[in-house]
Parts: sequence; structure tokens; C-alpha cells
Amino acid sequence: MESHSRLVYALRVFTGERPACYASEKEFFLVSMGDMEEYLRDLQSETLAEARAGFIRALEAGLVKPETIDAFKAVLDPLVSNSDFKAVCAGMAGSREFVKSRLLAVKPLSLLDEAKKEEALRDPDARRRLSGAYSRLNFPALLKQVEAAPHDLAANAALAKARAEISDYCGVYKVPLRGADTLTPFSMSCVDAALAAAYLLFKGVNRATRRDL
Repeated sequence: MESHSRLVYALRVFTGERPACYASEKEFFLVSMGDMEEYLRDLQSETLAEARAGFIRALEAGLVKPETIDAFKAVLDPLVSNSDFKAVCAGMAGSREFVKSRLLAVKPLSLLDEAKKEEALRDPDARRRLSGAYSRLNFPALLKQVEAAPHDLAANAALAKARAEISDYCGVYKVPLRGADTLTPFSMSCVDAALAAAYLLFKGVNRATRRDL
């Protein structure tokens, strides 16, 4: 998948040294986030569509076994909302057409999309995962540093440190940063969480320096 290689490359660049063609961390951060959001969205959709199509083919051929269901669930779980996952699992006991209708209604969960909503409107499970990633990445402390000194120098320093934190985060969760490696659905969910948390940090930094998104 082209979106896969693009995402891995963009993530590797994002977590490395800032290219000289960018005037500031803010510019690099914003442009990179936009690119990675596009590539991740495409990859999530393609991965879900491929897994769903394979399962439906097995379903129509009467080849679904317990291990088939388990393998499909392992792909599905990191890609969709908790409510959609539970609905699909509960529907597995239904008719072939009912299962297909449930599967075709499922869409990938984007934590980045959820981060752009007001907190009260976010999916509860997404809100929990987003909050966890934001804390693990040490973003609350970075935002406090900018709020204490709300100028571009502090903002750029915080965003540079945020990129380093995301690099460490990818290492902890074994997110591959080489083109030959494969991003699993779990890896995609980790990247999604990191980008969503980074969006919230960037928004907070801009607010602290009086520049709203």
C-alpha cells in the first residue's frame, strides 16, 4: 500500500532532525501533521476494507472457523471504536446477511478526528485513549512551559521536544520507522493516538501564544 510507505517515511522524518527547508518547528509540525493525517486515514481505511473483504469472502464460502473470527477480531479491535467492536462481536451469532450488514457499517475510528471535537462530544473510549497518550507523551508539562513563557522561542522548543517524545513513544510501542517494516493495526492505533495528542498540544501552544488554529 502506497499510503503505508508514505506514512512510515513521514513519521521517520517527523521524529528526526528538522529539515533546513522549514523556518520553524511550528511550520514543520503543522505541515507534517497534515501529511501524516492523510496517509494514516487512507491506511486505516484500506486495512479495514481488506480485512473485512477477506472475512466476508470466507463467510460466503462457509469457511469461517473460530480461529478465523479470532484473527479478524485482532485486526478489527485497534481500528474501530469500542462500541463498533462490541456490536460486530455480538452480531457474529446472527445470520450471514446480518453479519455482513454489521461489518459494512463499521468505519475506522480516528482519534485525530475525535481530538478536533469538543471534549464532551468525543467518543468515551477515544477520550480515554487520547488522555492516556497525551499524558504518556509528557505533553502537559510541555504545555505548561509554553504557558509560563508564551513566546515563539518556548513554543518551538516545546514542539521539538514533543517530536522527540513521539519518537520514544514509537520505540516503546515498537512502531516501525523503516519502509520495509509493516505497520500493524495496533501500530496504526499508536500512531493515531500520538498524532491526536500532538494536535491537542499544538492547539494549546497556539492558544498560549495567542495564535488559534
